[in-house]
Amino acid sequence: MNCSACARQLPAGVTYCPNCGTPTPAYYAPTGTTPDNPTVASSLSNEPPPPPYTNYGSQPYGMPSPYSTPPPAPYNTQPPASYISNSDVQLTPPPPSQRRGNRTGLIIGVVVLVLVVVVGGVLAVSHSGSQGNTSTATPTVAPAQAAATAQAHATASALTALTATAQVQATATASVIAANPNPYTPGSGKLALIDPLSDNGKGYAWNASTGTDGNCAFSGGAYHSSTPKTNFFYVCSADATDFSNFAFEVQFKILQGDCGGMIFRADSNSGKLYFFEACQDGTYLFSRYMDYTGNNVKDLAGGSSAAITTGLNQSNVIAVVAQGSTLSIYVNKQKIASASDSTFNHGLIGLFADSSSHPTEVAFNNAKVWTY
Repeated sequence: MNCSACARQLPAGVTYCPNCGTPTPAYYAPTGTTPDNPTVASSLSNEPPPPPYTNYGSQPYGMPSPYSTPPPAPYNTQPPASYISNSDVQLTPPPPSQRRGNRTGLIIGVVVLVLVVVVGGVLAVSHSGSQGNTSTATPTVAPAQAAATAQAHATASALTALTATAQVQATATASVIAANPNPYTPGSGKLALIDPLSDNGKGYAWNASTGTDGNCAFSGGAYHSSTPKTNFFYVCSADATDFSNFAFEVQFKILQGDCGGMIFRADSNSGKLYFFEACQDGTYLFSRYMDYTGNNVKDLAGGSSAAITTGLNQSNVIAVVAQGSTLSIYVNKQKIASASDSTFNHGLIGLFADSSSHPTEVAFNNAKVWTY
């Protein structure tokens, strides 16, 4: 049976609709009336109780509610006993409310599961791609880590380059040493200087100057010493050298003038030095200088030698071997003289042009020093 007002299904035996409070057919059953009977007067003793309280607003005309408290919610408790028959009454329980919390948790769980599946698939594809082509995999790093990594790579590359350069130089040095043995008695010795004299790039600091007394310059693949003066020699020294016991060799050509030669165990500031020259007329001179004035000179050896190739633009190789106080001079690998002098025991090396009677220019190549 349904309520005539709200159409809600009514429990059996109830006299009022538990939803809207409308009297049910069971309410009229004790009086023998129906909701459709006309209204009739009745005595006060038979006056029915007032209608139940509803939640549809305040009582009309401001009348107080006949109940001290409103009835409880229809779905949580039974209506007051005065409105319910004591006969078998069974209330239909309200439909269970939906548990939104559980549905929300379910939705979140499904979303998380989908994300896990998607991310897992992406990672699997990425891993598979990195295994298939490891050369293109580029890890993402923080800027500081990238900078540190770049620096480490740069340092490693620099060290590798230096190592490779050192290995090449060591190999080249070994080859050069093997190709340039010391040809002068007593032989052996260590190759300490080898310079083609084509430029000043070997680090021996050959003097390059121009003045009224003479010039030192690299030109045409050779080192030139020249002087316009006569009875004068113009020294071009290697200021970054200092040797004590050694063999010193150089090749030269007299382009014009008189003589060309070398100095050794020299002090270029004071003029203390040993002096050896060979001239285009076949003569030579070996001397000790105490200064540049030419007033404190001691000749140790001199004369003519058939070992000298005479004439201008002729190539000659001159050399000196200094061991302690024993000093030996060579022309074209031939020993031409020897002397004993202990005045100077070390110093720099240099080359010169000597114009005994004519302005002179000499071109030098292939300087070598072996030390003992």
